[in-house]
Amino acid sequence: MHDIFALLIALASILFFAKIFGEIALRFGQSAIIGELLAGIIIGPSFLGIVHETAILSGISELGAIILLFEVGLSTDIKEFLKAGLWATAVAVVGVIAPYFLGYFVFLYFGFTSTQAIFAGAVLTATSVGITARVFMDLNRLETQEAKIVLGAAVIDDVIGLAILAVVLKLIQGGTVTLGTVASISGTAILFLVLSVLAGVLISPSIFKIVTKMKQSHVIFIVGLAFCFIISAFSTKVGLAPIVGAFVAGLVLSTVKQSEEIKKDIKPVYAFFVPIFFVLMGTNVDISTFNPFIAVNREIIVLMTVLFVVAFVGKTVAGFVVLKKGINKLLIGVSMVPRGEVGLIFAGIGLKNNVFGIKDYSALVAVIILTTFVTPLILKYLLSKQKN
Repeated sequence: MHDIFALLIALASILFFAKIFGEIALRFGQSAIIGELLAGIIIGPSFLGIVHETAILSGISELGAIILLFEVGLSTDIKEFLKAGLWATAVAVVGVIAPYFLGYFVFLYFGFTSTQAIFAGAVLTATSVGITARVFMDLNRLETQEAKIVLGAAVIDDVIGLAILAVVLKLIQGGTVTLGTVASISGTAILFLVLSVLAGVLISPSIFKIVTKMKQSHVIFIVGLAFCFIISAFSTKVGLAPIVGAFVAGLVLSTVKQSEEIKKDIKPVYAFFVPIFFVLMGTNVDISTFNPFIAVNREIIVLMTVLFVVAFVGKTVAGFVVLKKGINKLLIGVSMVPRGEVGLIFAGIGLKNNVFGIKDYSALVAVIILTTFVTPLILKYLLSKQKN
């Protein structure tokens, strides 16, 4: 009974503080994600100590990450994704390579292991599609050429990032870093993604044709969710993270006629599970890490500062590969900077697999928060200046 009591109090606290701090973040023109992370830091062990991560909460959090990536896949137009232009692909590729190697060499310079450096580089490859899209949407600039290039690049960026995550995750689970190993893992990941998408696109319409004849309420959504869990489960069997399978499942179901119904029904599930994921990510941050009066923390603070610079520069330079006339290259580059939810998922996986200690993880989360926080402010300035 005590365990149930503790679980229910923890869930109530997480949801309550997530909504309070999420609302505050929105009032200040920021993403609710920032508020949810701050909520986790406040109620976590390093501050108020109201919530401590348990096996059950960790499992619920994992579901939150799966639901999040499933929804991202559902919201991605697979046709537009496949038609993403040359410039979007170029921006995505440079936007992955530059921050990856910058992050890798920074971690090596600070004395971390090659495995930690590889994973840190992977964390910095992510770009948040949602945060960037929200800024363009709020300022009615979603139809501009810059917005189309950025959104196409951000989606491609996420897929490349998820493939990198698959490779890195396999390596930290006992593999060795060789060209052959990387090629093998990458090939397996790409083959799984391609076959899953092709099979899903071919089979799912027939499945949902049968499902639509059923009389139970929300049955289409339930079958869609079951499909997500199945693909996520199989992705783990080929060495991929379950979030990769969730994204693929969402991408496949975005092509069925019933996709809008699934997206509508997933909203309350998303509203429950996803904030739990972000709040628990916040509870793992040790705020004492950022106390400059403790000598051992000064190097972590320097690391965080340097990582933020390379995280910002690494994405911004990607905008300058666009050689098309009349395009605001700086705007494109800055739009790729926010790491948001995908970066947090990467960092969280690194922590759970003991790649990072709490202090290293805290520095990475701080960088993700900073990139997510400052980018909308800079974008609003650049867009208003361009408008004038």
